[in-house]
Amino acid sequence: MVDKFTYKSAGVDLSKSDFIKDKLVEKINITHNSNVINNSDGFGGLFSTKHFKKNSIMVSTTDSVGTKVKVSAKIGLHKNLGMDIVNHCINDLIPQGAHPLYFLDYLAFGKLDENVVLDIVDGISEACQNVNCAIIGGETATLPGVYNENDYDVVGFMVGNVLEENLKTKDNIKAGDLLVALPSSGLHTNGFSLVRSIFNIDEDISILSSKVYDEEKNLGELLAEPHREYLTTIDPVFNLISGISHITGGGLYKNLPRIFNDNLSAKILKNSWEVPNLFKYIMQHGNVDENEMFDVYNMGVGIVLVVDPIHSKKILSTCKNSWILGEIQEKSLNQKSSVIIE
Repeated sequence: MVDKFTYKSAGVDLSKSDFIKDKLVEKINITHNSNVINNSDGFGGLFSTKHFKKNSIMVSTTDSVGTKVKVSAKIGLHKNLGMDIVNHCINDLIPQGAHPLYFLDYLAFGKLDENVVLDIVDGISEACQNVNCAIIGGETATLPGVYNENDYDVVGFMVGNVLEENLKTKDNIKAGDLLVALPSSGLHTNGFSLVRSIFNIDEDISILSSKVYDEEKNLGELLAEPHREYLTTIDPVFNLISGISHITGGGLYKNLPRIFNDNLSAKILKNSWEVPNLFKYIMQHGNVDENEMFDVYNMGVGIVLVVDPIHSKKILSTCKNSWILGEIQEKSLNQKSSVIIE
C-alpha cells in the first residue's frame, strides 16, 4: 500500500504556521502609527505618505544577519537576532540622512519552532519601537531540504525617507572635516564565518562558554551581543553631521571611502581608541594578521560621523562615548589608499 503524502509529512505544517502568525499580531501591531493603513486581508502592507512633502525621497535597504545565526541560535539568544536585523537596516539608512518608516521581515526555517519565531519577532518589535518604525508585513517560511531541521535565517527590509535638501551626499564632505567615532557593541553582524572557523563553533559549541580576558560575559554572549543602533544617539545633532559611514563588512578601509569624493582621504589615528578585548581574543586565537582584522571587522568602531570642526564640540558632548577618530584630508598625487590608519 502506498503511503498517503501530505504537506505536513513533507515537513511543512500550515496550521502551525497560521497559529504562530496569529500570535505575532500583537507584537507587530504595537509598532503601528497613524501612517499604517489597516490591511489585514491584503497581500501587501500599506503605508500612507500623504503627510510627507513633495520633495521627500524614499530610501530603502535590505540585509540579513548572516552566519551570526549559527552562533546566537546555538545559545538560545534568538531575540538578539531580531534586534540585529532591524538595527543593521537602520544604520544603513542614516548615512543618506533618512529616518526609518517601516520594516518587513523574512524568516525561513528548516522546521518551524513557535518559541524561536516569537523570540525573533519580539526582538524585531522592540528594535522598531525604539525608532518609531512600523512593521507592516513579513514572511515566515518553512523550507525543509533547503535548511537543516535546526537551521533558520533572518532577513529584513526597511524603507525610510529624507527631505531632498537634507540628503547627505559626498559633496557635503571637505578636507579639514573631523571624523567622530561611536563604539560598536561587538562584531555586529559581520565576520562570523571567520569566527566560526577559528573556534570550530559548528562542531563544538562548548567553546562559546570560554571566558574572554577582562570581560564579564563569555565568548558566546559577546559574539551574540545585538548590533547597536545609532539613530537615537545622533538624532539630536543629525542636521549638524556632514556624512555618516556605517562600519560593516570591510571595516574602515572599505566603508569610509563610500561617503567622500575620490580626491579626499581619511586619516585614522590608531591610538585614539582601545580595540575591544573580543577582537584581540579572535586575533590571538586565530593567529589573524592585524591588517586582516581591520579588513574584516569594525574593530570597535561601529559608525563614523564626518563633522565640520565648528560642530565637533556639540556632537562630542551629545553623543556619549564618542571620540575624534581622525580627519578628512586632500589625497596626495601618489596616494593609492583612501584610508590611512597610523
